[in-house]
Amino acid sequence: MKNIQKNLKVEKLEKEKRNLLKNIEPFLNNTIRGTFQIWYQVCARKSCKCHQSKKYQHGPYLRISYFKGGRTHHIYIPSEKEKIAERCCKNYQKVWSGIEKISQINIKLLKIKNGKRK
Repeated sequence: MKNIQKNLKVEKLEKEKRNLLKNIEPFLNNTIRGTFQIWYQVCARKSCKCHQSKKYQHGPYLRISYFKGGRTHHIYIPSEKEKIAERCCKNYQKVWSGIEKISQINIKLLKIKNGKRK
């Protein structure tokens, strides 16, 4: 009886994992790991209005920031590609969320297969 329950639980978790994989697969092709940002900048010319108030700052500029090799890197994005860049960053969040859920399922499966209880 215990073996049957264990098998049913394993099957349910495996099915859940397959569904998660199916759900994240469409996003994998258009994914960028990073944070999409819109920012304004103060220039180096001290006589420029941008030093007086935030409303005069230069921009908006678009970029994607990501961390690699102990450093933060930036990819500057042309304004005509704003929607694509933003969508790719959002897709990454969806993929990462799916990976986290799959990881939790795998942990549960390991516990079941090792005979440990939660």
